[in-house]
Amino acid sequence: MHLCLLRIATTTRRTTRGLVGLASFQTRRPFSHLSATCHRPKNDKHNPLILDLDKRKSEKGGKNEKSKKKRIEWSAGSIGMLIIPAFAFSLGCWQVLRLRWKLNLLEHLKERLSQKAVELPSDLSAESLEPLEYCRVSITGEFLHDREFVISPRGRFDPGKSTSASAGSLLSENEMSSHGGHLITPFRLKSTGQVILINRGWLPSFYFEASSHEKTNPKGVVSLDAIVRKTEKRPQFVGKNVPEQGMWYYRDLEQMAEVHETLPVWLDAAYETTVPGGPIGGQTNINVRNEHMNYLTTWYTLTLVTLLMWVHKFRR
Repeated sequence: MHLCLLRIATTTRRTTRGLVGLASFQTRRPFSHLSATCHRPKNDKHNPLILDLDKRKSEKGGKNEKSKKKRIEWSAGSIGMLIIPAFAFSLGCWQVLRLRWKLNLLEHLKERLSQKAVELPSDLSAESLEPLEYCRVSITGEFLHDREFVISPRGRFDPGKSTSASAGSLLSENEMSSHGGHLITPFRLKSTGQVILINRGWLPSFYFEASSHEKTNPKGVVSLDAIVRKTEKRPQFVGKNVPEQGMWYYRDLEQMAEVHETLPVWLDAAYETTVPGGPIGGQTNINVRNEHMNYLTTWYTLTLVTLLMWVHKFRR
């Protein structure tokens, strides 16, 4: 009896061990397969489903290292090349100063036009009149209308050009906006008897004939204010004067004085001298060349371009 019970217990123990071992084997097998898959060598290129995370990390780290390594390569050559943008920048700053000076000059010249008139000096040489350009002077004498001529084409520069009818003018708006010229009349000074040239003002082209504005010509001795002007060089796209045919395109005082037997002195009659139906005075145009804004824009642009080129070349 006891012997039978011992055999049954031994058989039961062996069966239990077999079942436990089988369960343990089934449980460990998937993990062991996964472990073997996950720990495949990194150089296994046969299975495209395997992601090499370490390789991607190393590539990303390499890119960061390369980007961090970019810096300016300072050397004698790189420092020497900085002279170009530095020089361009300094020229731009200089043009800023020149622009301020030119704007102040223009304001000063405009103020001179409205200052109180002074007596025209007896010395009418170019050296004496040089400091008086754009200054208002007072003169007394008489016009020599038989020697007048027209310089054209010329636009209007008087203060009333934007109005439909200037003060004292009988011209309509359409007439004032048409092309015209400046009526130049020799003027004999009462004090010295010297003859100078006076720009009486702007006329439309259909009033160029002497008979069309004869009634507006001042007679006898008159006093008026005028602006001192200098000669001018022939503009680039303006034709040469043809004195033989009475064709004048620009203000060449020496040439005009020789043809009309006057001194090479030119005065622009003030706007207040405008006569009804006659020339419109005040045709002084402050013509001072001012290209400094273009220059400073050019130099600052060149500074930016050369600096970017320098950074591109020496930043590694």
